[in-house]
Amino acid sequence: MTACATPHAGIELDVIDLSKENNQSVFQSNLNSSNGKINYKAFIKYILKKMLDNTSFLSFSAQIKNVNQILKMKYSSANDIANIILKDVALTIKLLKLVNSSFYGQFSHKGITSISEAMIILGTQEIKLAAASLKIYDHMQDLSNIKVLKIKTLRALQRSIIARQIALDEDLKDAEAIQISAMLYDFGEYLVALFSPEIFIKIELLVDEKHLTRDQASKSIIGISYGMLGRFMVSKWNLPESIIHSMKPVEDINVLKKDMTIEEFKRTICAFSNELCNINFSMGDSHIREKIIKISASYESRLQIPASKSVELLKMSQHKIMQHSSILKTNTKKD
Repeated sequence: MTACATPHAGIELDVIDLSKENNQSVFQSNLNSSNGKINYKAFIKYILKKMLDNTSFLSFSAQIKNVNQILKMKYSSANDIANIILKDVALTIKLLKLVNSSFYGQFSHKGITSISEAMIILGTQEIKLAAASLKIYDHMQDLSNIKVLKIKTLRALQRSIIARQIALDEDLKDAEAIQISAMLYDFGEYLVALFSPEIFIKIELLVDEKHLTRDQASKSIIGISYGMLGRFMVSKWNLPESIIHSMKPVEDINVLKKDMTIEEFKRTICAFSNELCNINFSMGDSHIREKIIKISASYESRLQIPASKSVELLKMSQHKIMQHSSILKTNTKKD
C-alpha cells in the first residue's frame, strides 16, 4: 500500500449548508410532491430536530462526547484514559467482563481485575476502542425500538468484529478508525429507519423495484445518500476525521491492493464488512453461498480475501455475538 494521502479536509460535507432553509416546513411540503423527491437540506434539518426532541438520543449524543474524549486521548497517560472510563461504572463492569471473556482471549486464570491492568495486557489503544465501541453499541441497542433497528444494531456489531479482525490480520499499525467506522457505517440508514420509517419504507421499496443500491435509492428519494447523511451526522460529534473518512463508500473496487493508500484500504475493509453482513441469511444455502462468492470476488484485487476466508469471518463474528450475548446485552433470538 502507498503512503497516506493528504488529509481530506471537510470530507465533502462542507457542501451541506443548512443556514438558509426553513426548519421542517420545506420537508413536509416536498414529502407529498409529484416526483416524490425531498429537499435534502430540509430533510437533514428534520432529522436533526427529531434527534434534539428525542430524550434518549440526546443522552446518546452526550455519551458520544465521552467516547470522543476517549478516542482523542492519543498522547495521554494510561491512567488519564482509565479515569475517563472509570467514571462510567456500567461501562467499566461490562468492559472488564468482555476482556475477561474469550471475546478477547483468556490471559490468566485469575482474570483481569482493573482497567489499568487491561491496558497493560491488551494495550491502551485496544481498551480505548473497546470502550468506545461498547458505548456506541449500547446506545444503538437502547434506541432499537423496532425489529429492523435491532437487526441493524446487530449488523453494526458484526461489521465491527469482522473489520477489526481483518485489520489485525493485515497488521495495520493504525487501525483506530476501522472498528468504530465499521460500526457506524450505515448510521444514515439507521437514523432514517428510526426517525422517518415511512421514508425508510419508500426507499426499501425502490431498492426492490428498481434493483438499486441503498445509497442510490436514498439519494433518489431524499436527495442525499444514506452514506453521506450518516457521515454528516457523525461529523456533528467531532469524532476523529479518520473515523468519518473510513465510512465513505469505495468508488473503485478494482484498484490493486498495493496501489491503495492506508485510508483507501480502511474504507475498503469497512465496505467489504458491510456487504458481508448485509447478506440475507434467511435465504437458502445456495443463495448465501452465491452472495459470499460474489462479494469476495468483487473485492479480490483490493483485499485478496477468498470466499472460504469470508465464511470464516462470518462464522467467527456470529460465534462471538452468540457466545457473549449476555455481556453485550444482545438478543440473538428471532422475534
